[in-house]
Amino acid sequence: MPVAAIEARSRDLARTVTVTGPVEPIRTVSVSAQTAGVVLRVLVEEGDRVRAGTLLAELDGRETSAQLQRAQAVLVNAEGAFERAQQLNARGLNTAADLDAARSAHDIAKADVELWRTRVAFSRLSAPVSGVVTAKRVERGSAVSTNQVMFEIAEDSLLVVRVRVSELDVVQLRPDYPVAVRLDAYPEASIAGRIRRIFPSADAASRLVPVEVALARTAAGVEARPGFLARVEFALDRREAVLAVPTSAVGVSNGGAYVFVVDADTLVRRSVETGVTAAGWIEIAQGLEPGERVVSSGHVNLRQGTAVRVSEGVTTGDSAP
Repeated sequence: MPVAAIEARSRDLARTVTVTGPVEPIRTVSVSAQTAGVVLRVLVEEGDRVRAGTLLAELDGRETSAQLQRAQAVLVNAEGAFERAQQLNARGLNTAADLDAARSAHDIAKADVELWRTRVAFSRLSAPVSGVVTAKRVERGSAVSTNQVMFEIAEDSLLVVRVRVSELDVVQLRPDYPVAVRLDAYPEASIAGRIRRIFPSADAASRLVPVEVALARTAAGVEARPGFLARVEFALDRREAVLAVPTSAVGVSNGGAYVFVVDADTLVRRSVETGVTAAGWIEIAQGLEPGERVVSSGHVNLRQGTAVRVSEGVTTGDSAP
């Protein structure tokens, strides 16, 4: 009887679990107005790339600027009065109370200058981080209130995919483990990633644990963008250099798993103990030796002791991934 056979060989195996999630920037920052006012200028649009400190918009700050100039003038007078009070006190021509009053007036004037300088700075909105402007919620002439969100900036120096993994699988994951990521936008390309962090608790209802995967620099022609759907492949139950055969070579009966070994030109039914299954291959923990040939498919018509002829070109097992 002609049969197809394959040699049992050592190979690396891992069970793969695939979960999906959107690509996201490492963080998104909202830029809010720190004071109420009317927008005089808007300097960026959605999609613009900005650096930390880049001016985004400017509010009408004419009133606060005038108050700052007034406070600075008061401070100049207070500084002069304080210096004169110090000189008079050194000569014994005024009292300690007069000196304390001049010092207090000087400190108050100095604090007023800082107050109005801060309020003038509030009229200029700058980017707190480098990234891409993803939302612009104001236009020139708009009236804004304190704490109103005006812009959103995605800090995309690092892109991540946040997925949820079963509690049964997450115990096998560790930070910095390498993973493979595929984008639906580029189905033929694989992006290298690593586990950045594993959240400390599972969802009480679903028993899923959030896992954050950081994406590496993509290959030429592949541009990962926030919002793209990503498929993250976690390799679990890693087995290195284990004896393995195709899953089709293993049969199952009431007595457990078995294979048919080609001994010379005769079939021998051999009970085996199996391990992890991955990508069409199954680990043989016990029952086989490296180099033994097993029938790779078609167990239904096979019997112990059947004389067989192995088909040409199917005995090496080099088709392993």
